[in-house]
Amino acid sequence: MPQNTRKAHIVCRRCKTRFSGTYCPYCGAEKGTPKALGSRGGLLCGLLRLLFSLLALALILVIAFVVLDYSASAAGDRHGAARAILDSARFAIPKAVLDWYAQTKTLFLDHWIAAITEFFTILFS
Repeated sequence: MPQNTRKAHIVCRRCKTRFSGTYCPYCGAEKGTPKALGSRGGLLCGLLRLLFSLLALALILVIAFVVLDYSASAAGDRHGAARAILDSARFAIPKAVLDWYAQTKTLFLDHWIAAITEFFTILFS
């Protein structure tokens, strides 16, 4: 009995296009994807996701700056690259923000870092 050498065509559930393969060439839907993928939240949810992702990125950058500042100051002159990165970042950041960071560093961060360092020295000694 002869075998069928033609590829089986599938009808896309979204755009009703006949195609063969895994993905629809017109809308990109995967084979077997339901017609409605569900609501993504619209414009307001998209803007909120953008805002939250920008805030998360800003938080990551602040944490990286603080860690780099403490590691560069703790190592002295051994980490010239860290010192160069901090100097270039300080030229880009406004002076009022740097003054606020210095004040916050002396009021809170130094005490927290000292407590964390003391905890780990007790833990590992």
